[in-house]
Amino acid sequence: MTNPVSPAGGDTLNTWLSALAAPSPSPAGGSAAAIAGAMAAALAEMVAGLTSAREKYRAVHPEAADVAARSERLRVRLALLAARDAEVFAAFSAALALPRRTPQEQAVRERAKADALRAGAAVQLELLEGLVESAALAESMAERGLAGALGDAATAVLLAGGAARSAYWAVRSNLHGAADRDAAERQLAAAKERLERVEAVERRVLRLLNERMP
Repeated sequence: MTNPVSPAGGDTLNTWLSALAAPSPSPAGGSAAAIAGAMAAALAEMVAGLTSAREKYRAVHPEAADVAARSERLRVRLALLAARDAEVFAAFSAALALPRRTPQEQAVRERAKADALRAGAAVQLELLEGLVESAALAESMAERGLAGALGDAATAVLLAGGAARSAYWAVRSNLHGAADRDAAERQLAAAKERLERVEAVERRVLRLLNERMP
Protein backbone atom coordinates (compact mmCIF):
# COMPACT_ATOMS: atom_id res chain seq x y z
CA MET A 1 0.00 0.00 0.00
CA THR A 2 1.40 3.39 -0.95
CA ASN A 3 1.04 6.14 1.56
CA PRO A 4 -0.14 9.40 -0.01
CA VAL A 5 1.92 11.51 2.36
CA SER A 6 5.62 10.75 2.78
CA PRO A 7 8.16 13.28 4.05
CA ALA A 8 10.92 11.20 2.50
CA GLY A 9 9.35 11.90 -0.86
CA GLY A 10 9.81 15.63 -0.52
CA ASP A 11 6.37 16.66 0.72
CA THR A 12 6.20 19.78 2.80
CA LEU A 13 5.10 20.19 6.38
CA ASN A 14 1.96 21.86 5.08
CA THR A 15 1.18 18.68 3.14
CA TRP A 16 1.39 16.70 6.35
CA LEU A 17 -0.73 19.20 8.23
CA SER A 18 -3.37 19.18 5.52
CA ALA A 19 -3.43 15.39 5.56
CA LEU A 20 -3.76 15.32 9.35
CA ALA A 21 -6.57 17.87 9.22
CA ALA A 22 -8.53 16.00 6.57
CA PRO A 23 -11.65 14.11 7.75
CA SER A 24 -10.08 10.72 7.02
CA PRO A 25 -8.76 8.01 9.34
CA SER A 26 -5.16 8.18 8.12
CA PRO A 27 -2.74 9.77 8.88
CA ALA A 28 -3.74 10.39 12.47
CA GLY A 29 -2.34 10.65 15.99
CA GLY A 30 0.46 8.14 15.57
CA SER A 31 1.84 10.02 12.59
CA ALA A 32 1.51 13.31 14.45
CA ALA A 33 3.53 11.90 17.36
CA ALA A 34 6.25 10.73 14.99
CA ILE A 35 6.40 14.17 13.36
CA ALA A 36 6.73 15.74 16.82
CA GLY A 37 9.58 13.33 17.54
CA ALA A 38 11.31 14.28 14.29
CA MET A 39 10.96 17.95 15.21
CA ALA A 40 12.51 17.23 18.61
CA ALA A 41 15.49 15.59 16.94
CA ALA A 42 15.79 18.51 14.52
CA LEU A 43 15.90 20.99 17.41
CA ALA A 44 18.61 18.98 19.17
CA GLU A 45 20.56 18.99 15.91
CA MET A 46 20.11 22.76 15.59
CA VAL A 47 21.38 23.48 19.11
CA ALA A 48 24.33 21.17 18.53
CA GLY A 49 25.19 23.05 15.35
CA LEU A 50 24.96 26.42 17.10
CA THR A 51 27.17 25.12 19.89
CA SER A 52 29.78 23.86 17.42
CA ALA A 53 29.92 27.32 15.83
CA ARG A 54 30.90 29.05 19.08
CA GLU A 55 34.57 29.08 20.05
CA LYS A 56 33.53 29.64 23.66
CA TYR A 57 32.13 26.09 23.65
CA ARG A 58 35.27 24.47 22.21
CA ALA A 59 35.34 21.86 24.96
CA VAL A 60 31.81 20.75 23.99
CA HIS A 61 32.48 20.62 20.23
CA PRO A 62 33.13 16.84 20.06
CA GLU A 63 29.93 16.10 21.98
CA ALA A 64 27.97 18.59 19.90
CA ALA A 65 29.24 17.04 16.66
CA ASP A 66 28.14 13.62 17.87
CA VAL A 67 24.72 14.97 18.88
CA ALA A 68 24.31 16.66 15.49
CA ALA A 69 25.14 13.48 13.56
CA ARG A 70 22.92 11.25 15.66
CA SER A 71 20.06 13.74 15.63
CA GLU A 72 20.19 14.03 11.86
CA ARG A 73 19.84 10.26 11.47
CA LEU A 74 17.12 10.20 14.08
CA ARG A 75 14.94 12.91 12.56
CA VAL A 76 14.98 11.09 9.21
CA ARG A 77 14.08 7.82 10.93
CA LEU A 78 11.22 9.33 12.92
CA ALA A 79 9.81 11.13 9.88
CA LEU A 80 9.72 7.80 8.07
CA LEU A 81 7.84 6.30 11.02
CA ALA A 82 5.12 8.91 10.45
CA ALA A 83 4.59 7.50 6.97
CA ARG A 84 4.71 3.92 8.24
CA ASP A 85 2.11 4.65 10.89
CA ALA A 86 -0.19 6.14 8.25
CA GLU A 87 0.20 3.00 6.13
CA VAL A 88 -0.60 0.73 9.08
CA PHE A 89 -3.66 2.76 10.00
CA ALA A 90 -4.82 2.62 6.40
CA ALA A 91 -4.44 -1.16 6.54
CA PHE A 92 -6.60 -1.28 9.65
CA SER A 93 -9.26 0.81 7.95
CA ALA A 94 -9.16 -1.56 4.99
CA ALA A 95 -9.59 -4.50 7.36
CA LEU A 96 -12.68 -2.89 8.85
CA ALA A 97 -14.16 -2.65 5.36
CA LEU A 98 -13.78 -6.38 4.65
CA PRO A 99 -16.99 -8.38 4.28
CA ARG A 100 -18.24 -10.35 7.30
CA ARG A 101 -21.27 -12.21 6.00
CA THR A 102 -19.93 -15.71 6.65
CA PRO A 103 -17.84 -17.20 9.47
CA GLN A 104 -14.95 -17.53 7.04
CA GLU A 105 -15.16 -13.87 6.05
CA GLN A 106 -15.40 -12.87 9.69
CA ALA A 107 -12.25 -14.86 10.49
CA VAL A 108 -10.33 -13.22 7.64
CA ARG A 109 -11.50 -9.80 8.77
CA GLU A 110 -10.48 -10.42 12.40
CA ARG A 111 -7.02 -11.67 11.36
CA ALA A 112 -6.49 -8.61 9.18
CA LYS A 113 -7.53 -6.31 12.03
CA ALA A 114 -5.25 -8.09 14.49
CA ASP A 115 -2.30 -7.96 12.07
CA ALA A 116 -2.78 -4.23 11.54
CA LEU A 117 -3.04 -3.54 15.27
CA ARG A 118 0.14 -5.51 15.97
CA ALA A 119 1.93 -3.61 13.23
CA GLY A 120 0.68 -0.33 14.67
CA ALA A 121 1.96 -1.22 18.12
CA ALA A 122 5.35 -2.12 16.64
CA VAL A 123 5.61 1.27 14.91
CA GLN A 124 4.79 3.13 18.12
CA LEU A 125 7.24 1.00 20.11
CA GLU A 126 9.96 1.93 17.63
CA LEU A 127 8.90 5.54 17.93
CA LEU A 128 9.26 5.34 21.71
CA GLU A 129 12.76 3.93 21.28
CA GLY A 130 13.68 6.87 19.06
CA LEU A 131 12.14 9.34 21.48
CA VAL A 132 14.33 8.05 24.31
CA GLU A 133 17.37 8.87 22.21
CA SER A 134 15.96 12.19 21.03
CA ALA A 135 15.24 13.32 24.59
CA ALA A 136 18.70 12.29 25.76
CA LEU A 137 20.42 14.16 22.94
CA ALA A 138 18.40 17.30 23.62
CA GLU A 139 19.11 17.04 27.35
CA SER A 140 22.85 16.96 26.72
CA MET A 141 22.57 20.18 24.71
CA ALA A 142 20.33 21.76 27.35
CA GLU A 143 22.97 21.05 29.98
CA ARG A 144 26.18 21.82 28.07
CA GLY A 145 25.21 23.43 24.79
CA LEU A 146 24.80 27.07 23.83
CA ALA A 147 23.19 28.80 26.79
CA GLY A 148 21.13 31.07 24.56
CA ALA A 149 19.51 28.03 22.96
CA LEU A 150 18.43 26.41 26.22
CA GLY A 151 14.79 27.08 25.39
CA ASP A 152 15.17 25.29 22.05
CA ALA A 153 16.76 22.25 23.64
CA ALA A 154 14.06 22.22 26.30
CA THR A 155 11.39 22.46 23.60
CA ALA A 156 12.90 19.37 21.99
CA VAL A 157 12.58 17.48 25.27
CA LEU A 158 9.01 18.65 25.81
CA LEU A 159 8.05 17.60 22.27
CA ALA A 160 9.62 14.21 22.88
CA GLY A 161 7.69 13.89 26.14
CA GLY A 162 4.35 14.63 24.52
CA ALA A 163 5.07 12.29 21.64
CA ALA A 164 6.14 9.54 24.05
CA ARG A 165 2.91 9.76 26.02
CA SER A 166 0.93 9.57 22.78
CA ALA A 167 2.94 6.57 21.59
CA TYR A 168 2.57 4.75 24.91
CA TRP A 169 -1.21 5.04 24.89
CA ALA A 170 -1.31 4.03 21.23
CA VAL A 171 0.58 0.84 22.11
CA ARG A 172 -1.87 0.14 24.93
CA SER A 173 -4.83 0.74 22.64
CA ASN A 174 -3.46 -1.41 19.82
CA LEU A 175 -2.62 -4.32 22.12
CA HIS A 176 -5.91 -4.25 24.02
CA GLY A 177 -7.53 -7.62 23.53
CA ALA A 178 -4.52 -9.13 21.74
CA ALA A 179 -4.68 -12.91 21.51
CA ASP A 180 -1.07 -13.45 22.61
CA ARG A 181 -1.21 -11.90 26.04
CA ASP A 182 2.36 -12.83 26.98
CA ALA A 183 3.77 -11.02 23.95
CA ALA A 184 1.44 -8.09 24.55
CA GLU A 185 2.55 -7.79 28.18
CA ARG A 186 6.20 -7.75 27.13
CA GLN A 187 5.52 -5.00 24.62
CA LEU A 188 3.52 -3.01 27.15
CA ALA A 189 6.35 -3.29 29.67
CA ALA A 190 8.83 -2.09 27.06
CA ALA A 191 6.56 0.83 26.16
CA LYS A 192 6.19 1.84 29.80
CA GLU A 193 9.93 1.64 30.44
CA ARG A 194 10.67 3.87 27.43
CA LEU A 195 8.02 6.39 28.42
CA GLU A 196 9.41 6.57 31.95
CA ARG A 197 12.90 7.25 30.60
CA VAL A 198 11.66 10.12 28.45
CA GLU A 199 9.61 11.57 31.31
CA ALA A 200 12.64 11.37 33.61
CA VAL A 201 14.57 13.50 31.13
CA GLU A 202 11.62 15.88 30.94
CA ARG A 203 11.64 16.35 34.72
CA ARG A 204 15.39 16.99 34.80
CA VAL A 205 15.20 19.57 32.02
CA LEU A 206 12.29 21.34 33.72
CA ARG A 207 14.40 21.55 36.89
CA LEU A 208 17.25 22.96 34.80
CA LEU A 209 14.95 25.61 33.34
CA ASN A 210 13.81 26.61 36.81
CA GLU A 211 17.41 26.86 38.00
CA ARG A 212 18.68 28.94 35.08
CA MET A 213 15.55 31.02 34.58
CA PRO A 214 14.06 31.40 38.08
